[in-house]
Amino acid sequence: MCMAYQWNWEEKFRQEDEIIDDLENLRDNLPAQVAEELDAVWQLIREKAVDLCPKESGALASSIELESEGGSGTVSASQGATIYENAIFCGNDSTFNFEGQPTSQYAQAVHDGHMTASGEFWEGTPFLEDALDAYESELDLTVQRGLSEVLGD
Repeated sequence: MCMAYQWNWEEKFRQEDEIIDDLENLRDNLPAQVAEELDAVWQLIREKAVDLCPKESGALASSIELESEGGSGTVSASQGATIYENAIFCGNDSTFNFEGQPTSQYAQAVHDGHMTASGEFWEGTPFLEDALDAYESELDLTVQRGLSEVLGD
């Protein structure tokens, strides 16, 4: 979860301290139940990405991984805090397709599209974006519930 804030210079110092305090409060008090709910939604997103991923050999789909499950709750910078951290990665150097090519070499081309040898553009299959879009409302609701529980709104 990423949060960004902007200030005008006149109110900068007062607002920055308040915002940092709020972020640290959110980080320190994020209920375990909310983190578990976020984990569950991220797992659904990963599974959807695997389902949507084009499969010729299955190597690319098998390289889709969920990282940092459970959220770290660590401070990442003096201007903010990592509240919950989760990411889905696709393509790596240890998973190979049937031609012996690492999935890391073709994951982006499959997802975003690429130029073919004949000079035509092959439309990609944005399986990661589509998977995130499929569960966007569940993710938003879980984040909002977590914010409400911690901030009392």
